[in-house]
Amino acid sequence: MLTWDVDERRAHPWTRLYVKGMWLHRDKTAFEGAQHTLDQARRLQESGDAPPTRLTRLLTRVRRSERHGLPVWVVRPRRGRPVARVVYVHGGGYVHPLTPDYWRLVRALVRAPAEVVLPAYPLAPGATLDDGLPHLLEVVREDGATDLPTVLAGDSAGGALVLALARRLVDGAGPVPAGVLALSPWLDAELAEDEVRGLESSDPMLAESGLREAGRRWAGECDPGHPWVSPVHLDLDGLPPVDLFVGDQDILRPAVDRLAERARSADVTVRVHERPSMFHVWVTRAIPEARRTRRRLRDLVRHRASRVG
Repeated sequence: MLTWDVDERRAHPWTRLYVKGMWLHRDKTAFEGAQHTLDQARRLQESGDAPPTRLTRLLTRVRRSERHGLPVWVVRPRRGRPVARVVYVHGGGYVHPLTPDYWRLVRALVRAPAEVVLPAYPLAPGATLDDGLPHLLEVVREDGATDLPTVLAGDSAGGALVLALARRLVDGAGPVPAGVLALSPWLDAELAEDEVRGLESSDPMLAESGLREAGRRWAGECDPGHPWVSPVHLDLDGLPPVDLFVGDQDILRPAVDRLAERARSADVTVRVHERPSMFHVWVTRAIPEARRTRRRLRDLVRHRASRVG
């Protein structure tokens, strides 16, 4: 079953100014050109994952552990018991580490109230799907409180990974999650849709050439079109409820259309939340539209948790 919600409100003046700043700062150069993308990724990976911000540590309880030498953060409310456990898989084209903006989203999810498990994972080009997916599956099954309903959430590449994880769990790899939240998900590593090239001129964050290379490196020996790399081809039957959030200025948007069309005839509940004038992963940014989306995500976490049992 497919439901499609569109927020028709115009972009806030501050947001329009913010996007102009992204263009001036040339944010999308991080993914322009195959070799440049990999070189930039290696530099960022040397700096490592951004730790919890001071505000995050002030407002929440943060615990850090390690799995296979990589950090896993568990973030909980300072007061009260969580109603859900959110395993959040960060994006970054499979090549960029965790950035400070993600902690803004984590704080919002904690207010559901939820326990948020945020794992680092092996990144391309040094690692592939065969390294990353089993690592994340271990985290989902074992880290944090296992007595709470689990919601899988992720953005961009992380949005693809949580769909692949949900499929593995439904197929018997572990407890079935209560829901999946995929934010600006990268559903087609091959970027095979005709509309992608036309959207690149309006996307202030992503460029086609670098993304293709990142997807190939992450796939490793696997075909980039494999459903675990490109969930646009994933078997949707039997998945828990899926909520997809997408903006119309995102070159990854066309694959969301394709997945949604497949959902019409599948045994799954999919809801697309479309935000016109929004760019890739706007939800982590300090703009009014992001704050509204984060409130919606909190509501969805509570709703999915309440439907379990």
